Amino acid sequence: MSEKNNILSLCVCMALCDHKLNKDETAEILKIAKELKTDFNVHNCTDEIEKKFSGDIDLAQDFYLGIIPDKRKIEAKQLTKRVALADGDLEDKETRFLVRMKHAWGYEFFD
Repeated sequence: MSEKNNILSLCVCMALCDHKLNKDETAEILKIAKELKTDFNVHNCTDEIEKKFSGDIDLAQDFYLGIIPDKRKIEAKQLTKRVALADGDLEDKETRFLVRMKHAWGYEFFD
């Protein structure tokens, strides 16, 4: 899987962390995929996460956090934050997701 697809999969994990994939988050992920110039299907990724990780979003997040290279971490963080804010509301589970990201990657990748 490409670095871009791994970043987009991390974005899908963010969208799913509150156990629902809403249309604003889906639209934002598709917009990001277009900006990254990559073909990406949000629903196929959702199905893959459900199958591969038995719906355990924390496990999926840990997996994708572990394979994003350092040179793409700041970009991945910014794009993931865009998905979290796409519906205009930063929920507790989304904040928790970002905190877990900070702990996994270290403070140097966060402002």
